[in-house]
Amino acid sequence: MDVLTQSLMDSFDELLESVWFELTFLVVVALFAGFLFARFGQPKVIGYILIGVVIGPSLLGIIGPSEDPVNGVTNGDVSPLPETIMMLAELGALVLLFMVGLECDLRKIYTRMSVSIAIGGVIVPWVGGFGVAYLAGYTVEAVFIGATLVATSVAVTASVMSEMGLVGKHISNAIVGAAVVDDILGMVVLSVAKGMGTGGGIDALGLVLLVIGAIVFVVGGAWIGTRFLVRLVFNVQISGYKRKLPLSGFTLALAIAFLYAFVSELIGISAIVGAFVAGTIFAGSALRDGIKKGTQYLEALFVPLFFVSLGVVVDLGAMWNTIILGVSLTAVAIVTKVVGCGIPAWLSGMNKWDSLAVGVGMAPRLEVALIIAYYGLSTQLIGVDLYSVVVFMGLVTAIVSAPFMKKVLVRGGHTLEGI
Repeated sequence: MDVLTQSLMDSFDELLESVWFELTFLVVVALFAGFLFARFGQPKVIGYILIGVVIGPSLLGIIGPSEDPVNGVTNGDVSPLPETIMMLAELGALVLLFMVGLECDLRKIYTRMSVSIAIGGVIVPWVGGFGVAYLAGYTVEAVFIGATLVATSVAVTASVMSEMGLVGKHISNAIVGAAVVDDILGMVVLSVAKGMGTGGGIDALGLVLLVIGAIVFVVGGAWIGTRFLVRLVFNVQISGYKRKLPLSGFTLALAIAFLYAFVSELIGISAIVGAFVAGTIFAGSALRDGIKKGTQYLEALFVPLFFVSLGVVVDLGAMWNTIILGVSLTAVAIVTKVVGCGIPAWLSGMNKWDSLAVGVGMAPRLEVALIIAYYGLSTQLIGVDLYSVVVFMGLVTAIVSAPFMKKVLVRGGHTLEGI
């Protein structure tokens, strides 16, 4: 029986050496995780990451460290997944940020309240994250850790607001608007952290140019896109319909997203910034729904693959060795958002319970925070230990914030039927 079992295991290992079988395996386990966590009312993204941890080297080792075919030793790659699959997973990150951008009509979220909440939600968490990492003995890495605490998970917060029937209400607009502005500012903070982490630091002039470049790209890219590219995509879509090419507009929109990703990396910002900006330019377009529908098919395949790959990279041993830092960072992540966002909301005229709900609603860190963390890992700005700490922080803040936010909203007089 042992011989048979070993033979089956060897055969399975041989299958996993095939990229196509490994891709099949990852897509199926991601689908299973999504069903399982949806069944218990939890965000599917948590299931994707956890299943990645389970099948990765830290637990079952089904997806194990890749080996050098000559020397037979573990190579120095960031992920044990094949390069081909990692490229598809990174495509998932671009698709996800493009989708987030499609939900962000910049003309509707730049309210004074949203911006004030967002600024508090950037400065206070960044300072808190930097302080915790610096006290733990990190220097350059501390700048990047602060950046991972800036972004808010719109998906987790939006799901709670939808269940409470508060979508479109004042409190929902304040939270989602501030979360979107947070993500935009988070992209700028990411570019700054990247510049400071490359080569151990940058001079003052380089820092100023980096920030200016990021702002010019976000603002200029959005302006050029809404003024010219949206019209171009619309005309291509009309021409495509006449020639029985109904997906022409969607294809060009996706090409623009890739172009923006290329340009953003060219000027020293992460590609995910470009994908996000490209999404925002179509948020107010008449073609938005069609582009969103087409992108959802890509999202269903590549985004779960991306989050599973995030889990595979997690090193539970490294996480356990830094558990005190992980718990401390998680506590700071929650408190800094509650304080940094709740106080500006209260000063803007919200009552204390709605202000607290805004702070709690801004606390989850998942999609963008983990994308930033993985970017830091892949560019060697942080190590596996800090990456695993950020994943721990993201999962805990997402799990804790949702039920707490519901309780605060109910305490403030909101019901499951909304206001």
